[in-house]
Amino acid sequence: MNKMNYYLHKDKKTGEIVYIEFDKIKGYPITPKKDINDAIKVNKIVFVNPSLSEKLIRKKIEIRFRYLLKALTDLDEDSDSGDIRKSLMDAERLKLDLINKYVKYLGNTYGSLSIKKVQIIINQLRIKLYASINKRRFIGDGLYYLDDEEYRGRGR
Repeated sequence: MNKMNYYLHKDKKTGEIVYIEFDKIKGYPITPKKDINDAIKVNKIVFVNPSLSEKLIRKKIEIRFRYLLKALTDLDEDSDSGDIRKSLMDAERLKLDLINKYVKYLGNTYGSLSIKKVQIIINQLRIKLYASINKRRFIGDGLYYLDDEEYRGRGR
């Protein structure tokens, strides 16, 4: 059996009942993540109003920006490269989400501005990653000296 969803709307002035296919409505879809006991189960919400969907997406992006900026300020050259790589992957994932999902709802100006912000964060994270990887000091012929922390505890 083909499962079809409909949206019913009754016009108050004329009394007509309008059937609209739910799958063909254009808007910003959201799937709720929490299930509440003793409540109606909702599988999908579609925001049709463009200004409301734009505000929701902007709020979501700003939260992710704050998270990335906090991670950027907490990390320094002495940080573990795994933490920096995780933050870098999160930033690149945000950039891909902006390009693939959110630009059509945000418009060109805010979308391009957000992509530039994320690219700046990605560049800073790459610089920190490069500095943490090159913690060891190399000498001209490929030999390197260990830092004092790495040298301690080694020997007979």
